[in-house]
Amino acid sequence: MEENNFEENTVNEENINIENEPAGAENETDSALSNEPEDSGNTASENHAKPEKKKPPYVLIGIAAGIVILFVLSFILIKRWEGSSEFYIDTSIDVSTETDDRVSLLPPELYKGSDDGETTVVIFGNDTFGDPSGGASVCKLIAANTKATVYDCTFPGSTMMSSTQKYPAEVNHPEDWYCLYWLWEAVQNGDLSMQHTAMEKMSDRIDTELYKEHLETLESIDFNDVDVILFAYDGHDYMAGYPYYLPGDLYTPHCMNGVLYGIAEKVSAHYPGIQMAFICPGYFYAKDRTGKTGGANVLKINGATLSDHILFMKQKTAEYGFSYVDDYFGVAINEDNWSDYLEENNPVPNMEGKKMIAAHVLNKVFKRIEPSKKK
Repeated sequence: MEENNFEENTVNEENINIENEPAGAENETDSALSNEPEDSGNTASENHAKPEKKKPPYVLIGIAAGIVILFVLSFILIKRWEGSSEFYIDTSIDVSTETDDRVSLLPPELYKGSDDGETTVVIFGNDTFGDPSGGASVCKLIAANTKATVYDCTFPGSTMMSSTQKYPAEVNHPEDWYCLYWLWEAVQNGDLSMQHTAMEKMSDRIDTELYKEHLETLESIDFNDVDVILFAYDGHDYMAGYPYYLPGDLYTPHCMNGVLYGIAEKVSAHYPGIQMAFICPGYFYAKDRTGKTGGANVLKINGATLSDHILFMKQKTAEYGFSYVDDYFGVAINEDNWSDYLEENNPVPNMEGKKMIAAHVLNKVFKRIEPSKKK
């Protein structure tokens, strides 16, 4: 397979300046010796100072030798620290921005206790990872640059959350069959017939051929052989105004908390050998349903910004045991340069943006889990 090679801005050692802070000036004070009154009862011999004994030469030699040994040992330890593999600079990220990646994924042979020599990864998501425009999707770029086997099960236009708190069959919302909660429910039950039916009903607003291809991929997977699932949903839930938290119904698929909790419970119960990670949405210039536009970090839709959604995802993924990949701060797309990498009012990246996102995921996820041998 032809590989799509790409580069990521890195920080090398030549760019790192280590400057010593100026030493603070020490306050020097002269301490005065206090003269105590003489005790008239002391004899003359007691008042005379005793002559100071000189240290033997071998004591001074020992002290000097100790100082030399201390310097030698310090030099050796510093050199060992510099060459240690346990301490390194991750040159794959821009150190000017602190990221919130929290990835605890292990190689499958360590997590499962067995090794078949392969690493199998399934990616669920929507537009950012699944859009094929420009010649390749983010999923395809990842697959072309890793030794792992990657299955693209993304459905552009779909969301994490359901549009209502009701079962999709009770309402005329065919898109709900493709939200993460109900999609996984169908995978777990081994029956994607409702997804096929919903696809026909949405044929005027989706890429039917892509949906059909990805449904067939999903139906072909034996999840007993899957090592890692990545969930990569962008800002479509935020733009739709779906809540991340509903106090009256915490576990409904209509809120983020319900989806995260449901996925954690269902996947772990049926496939305990699968590790999971959520990839948070990246920055984009958003548009709400009234036509108002603004940076997703400040534009409130249904009372919340994209930043609110991301903060909640970060907290709850930790609570429910998921790894967390920070595409918001970990990818250098922001309010100053978004127009260079994204479509207007849409989180879909162009090819340069896709390469940046793929590089971040490859560095943070696949370097930890991919097999030693090539495909």
